Amino acid sequence: MNRRAFLKAIGTGSAGVFAALSHAQQARYDILIKNGEIRDPGRALRNRSDVAILDGKIAAIETSIPADRALDVIDAKGLYVTPGLIDLHTHCFWGGSGIGIETDPIAARSGATTWVDAGSFGYDQVDGFRRLTVVRSQARIFGYIYLYPSSRNPDIDPVKYVRGVMRQTGEAAQANRDIILGIKFQAGSNMNGKYSLEFLKIARELCDRFKLPLMTHISFAPPETPEVMELMRPGDVVTHCYNGHSLGIVDQEGKIKPGVQEARARGVLFDVGHGLGSFNFPAARKAMQAGFLPDTISTDIYTLNLNGPVYDLPTTMSKLLHLGMSFDEVLKRTTTNPAKVINRIQGLGSIEVGAPADLALLAIEDGEFQLIDSQKNTVTAKQRIASRLTICRGKRLLAPP
Repeated sequence: MNRRAFLKAIGTGSAGVFAALSHAQQARYDILIKNGEIRDPGRALRNRSDVAILDGKIAAIETSIPADRALDVIDAKGLYVTPGLIDLHTHCFWGGSGIGIETDPIAARSGATTWVDAGSFGYDQVDGFRRLTVVRSQARIFGYIYLYPSSRNPDIDPVKYVRGVMRQTGEAAQANRDIILGIKFQAGSNMNGKYSLEFLKIARELCDRFKLPLMTHISFAPPETPEVMELMRPGDVVTHCYNGHSLGIVDQEGKIKPGVQEARARGVLFDVGHGLGSFNFPAARKAMQAGFLPDTISTDIYTLNLNGPVYDLPTTMSKLLHLGMSFDEVLKRTTTNPAKVINRIQGLGSIEVGAPADLALLAIEDGEFQLIDSQKNTVTAKQRIASRLTICRGKRLLAPP
């Protein structure tokens, strides 16, 4: 019996109230999802089962669980019950940065239960990030600290300044390991001008000293792609891997640039990070035709692309589905793989008894859907992925009225 049924029972008088209370006392689970198809690519799990939730965790996965054993019963017939989606590259420091968005309203309509802020804040804002975003969100929030604060003093030599805050940045990351995953840096002449490569070397030194992973944005050369790849280590993430810019992973002939395959072979991960300017259909096709699929699929969502071309994580997933990846391949890169990068919560990104009850109810819709990349290239997709319901920490995540 869900809340609506309970309130209806109350309206029937004392007998209805007694029956409702009796049911609540007998119910074993908070939420029961029935009739859905479980899809957990990390466990190669594909079957029709019911999923029961109790106290924020998955309590049972069985072929058929009686509906009267739960307070809230959800009929997922025709839907895929998947691990909650994980967006590895977002900007969600809401109230603390000019581009940060509020997570929960978007999470409620997209199935994205875990968000990673990719460098919206420096070492001096970690406490604000925790207080304003992490604590106030039902969605799970993690982050990368940017290499240096946005308030960098223009009167100090840039390299000297960035090197001068290395210790504070590394110590802030170490002191907040429960929510901080590593360091973020934007490599590209459009981001840091002539200092870009020098800053990247400082980022490398910092991460080596404090044993932290590095997430590196790539956009416009210089530096050149091989120079960036040379500085990446196992567990690091290269984001914007399907951009169409000069600091990308494919050349004009569609060949993977030098250093890229070698970086992947030693454990460097490649992330989509769609964004306002960093996902390009032609570049993505070339890379995929060369056999180079992304390790993770993320949105790089922020205020300027929330209303297009990004919208949400299912829209980005739909673009990769259109380019030829299977639903399970796309799902693995938005659940299993980013969960391994986060590596903070046992069972995150999976559907198994004892795992966090973070779930998405997804549908694959058939039709004709216009999908747009960052350069306004448009394709007509025959299918798209859509979210029907988000459950996070064992509770429905509902969009505001």
